[in-house]
Amino acid sequence: MFDLNKIENPQFIQKLTIKEMKILSEEIRTFLIENISKTGGHLASNLGVVELTIAMHYVFNDTNDKFIFDVGHQSYVHKILTGRAKDFSTLRKFGGLSGYASVKESKYDVWESGHSSNSISAMSGFLLSKDKGAPINNVVSVIGDSSIANGMAFEALNFLGNHQDKNPIIILNDNKMGISKSVGAFAKMLSSLRGTKVWRGFKRFLNAIFPTFITNTFHQIKRGFKGFAQVDNVFEDMGFDYFGPIDGNDISDVIKALEKAKKMGTPCLIHLLTKKGYGYTPAETDEVGHYHGVSPFDIKTGKPLNVNTNPNISSYSKIVSDILVQKRKEKDFFVVCPAMQVGMNLKEFSEEFKNDFFDVGIAEEHAATMAAGIAINKKDVVLLMYSTFAQRAYDQILNDICRQNLKVIIGIDRAGVVGEDGSTHQGIYDVAMFNHMPNIKICMPRNAMETQMLFNYAFEQDSPIVIRYPRGNDNIENYYVTNEKLDMNWEIVNDGAKAVVITYGPDVDKVLEVVKKNNLDVMVVNARFIKPIDENIVRKIIDYDMPILIYEQVVSIGALSSSILNFAYNNDLVIKKMHTMGFNCDQIIEHGSIEKVLNAYEMDCNAILKEINKLI
Repeated sequence: MFDLNKIENPQFIQKLTIKEMKILSEEIRTFLIENISKTGGHLASNLGVVELTIAMHYVFNDTNDKFIFDVGHQSYVHKILTGRAKDFSTLRKFGGLSGYASVKESKYDVWESGHSSNSISAMSGFLLSKDKGAPINNVVSVIGDSSIANGMAFEALNFLGNHQDKNPIIILNDNKMGISKSVGAFAKMLSSLRGTKVWRGFKRFLNAIFPTFITNTFHQIKRGFKGFAQVDNVFEDMGFDYFGPIDGNDISDVIKALEKAKKMGTPCLIHLLTKKGYGYTPAETDEVGHYHGVSPFDIKTGKPLNVNTNPNISSYSKIVSDILVQKRKEKDFFVVCPAMQVGMNLKEFSEEFKNDFFDVGIAEEHAATMAAGIAINKKDVVLLMYSTFAQRAYDQILNDICRQNLKVIIGIDRAGVVGEDGSTHQGIYDVAMFNHMPNIKICMPRNAMETQMLFNYAFEQDSPIVIRYPRGNDNIENYYVTNEKLDMNWEIVNDGAKAVVITYGPDVDKVLEVVKKNNLDVMVVNARFIKPIDENIVRKIIDYDMPILIYEQVVSIGALSSSILNFAYNNDLVIKKMHTMGFNCDQIIEHGSIEKVLNAYEMDCNAILKEINKLI
């Protein structure tokens, strides 16, 4: 009935009946499944928000109505309704559609949110700007996938609840899930709100005896009745008119709720119950989180198309998880992570050592300070986060962990270029962030064996240490469990007389391959400790009087290259010729496959060869 590829704007929705909107919902779901099965992307979240997104565009149809999606990966349906269906074959590909809301893509995208829980704060800014004459009408925030439990969201609720002259409309997309099942006391509170049988029956009674115009006019009367049957409601206590819980996959009910909120003129929160993965059985029944974000998959089976069948190839996330499982059998320690249990392959550890594993939900700051609280009591703790999310805990890592010089082992996953998730998720800022913190060491293993040995080293230290590892795989055929540890030094992995290339992590082998393949007389150094640097080897390299190239998949300012230059300056050492390969701080590194991104920003093997040839 609908040709989604021909949609130019959402105005057509105004002419649809409820029946036609339901048909549109099903056709959008089919479109999402068919397209994401080819490109990969965030599947389950978007299948759950189809009806509520259509309803938003139906009720809020003024050109100055603003929609803010939190997290931005819930915006696929919004993209379709605003004329981007025809571009979905390019989703998350270099130069193609972003997997998040993007202000560069469309006038309908007014806020970019790759990290969670900032939508209500952004909404506050929009509403204040409206008071100063900005062309803004209604502001609607969709906050879901457990983002509401983050402290930043509550800071914003605290602010807006105290401004009764404002009309923020917050849609709480409650699907009981983050990436996987929601955790914590707030999740239990939401469960009590959505699950009180007495209230659900009483609500039907209230709706029957109070027509819509009365409940709109005498909302406080209805709210008073709710108090007799419902558990304490934190949202109402904070000053919001609360609507719900409402079936978020029933488009009629959603439209009614949105229309009520639109007329209120005071802070409103609409609690919608949606089914994550709705309409696609494998995603609907997934409680682990496999269908939150997917690679290309077979629609009939739901299984990924590119399955690694080589038992000797393992992701770094799995390698680290296996190391921790083995290490926990030998000694006592805690593992803490903020909502990354699935992405970091921690299921085995969480099941085998459930009393020592804590997924704290989307709460990076809390995770870091809790780890500090463990460490100050002389108990070992491993804090695991994606590079991009570690940025959110900057202050806690700096002040609570590093300033107090506490032994916290910080595993930084997805370090370096991460690919399709794009600019908000690139793991290129953490080295600069950690490098100026006191007492902390930073290292990155070249392979699985070095990963094991660096964790062995970390457990023997009495100060904070960061172990970075990439979004990638390693051949573990020759890897074995070892108690050996790496000392805090660098390694010359290839001798040469015409130039020196210094790098770290799996990039050591990439550079080595370029050197060997082109028969270059070039020294290659594995700088596996980024902080502190190996001063002895740095002195030797400078004494060799050879040109130096430093290659890093991070922003160059504040990285290893900066540390080497600073060391040389402070010790009156003269580096005659040094080039750096890294990312400019003013560059925004876009989404796309890792290979495409490295090529586009001249960081691939061809660029390395070109830079070496300049030096020699």
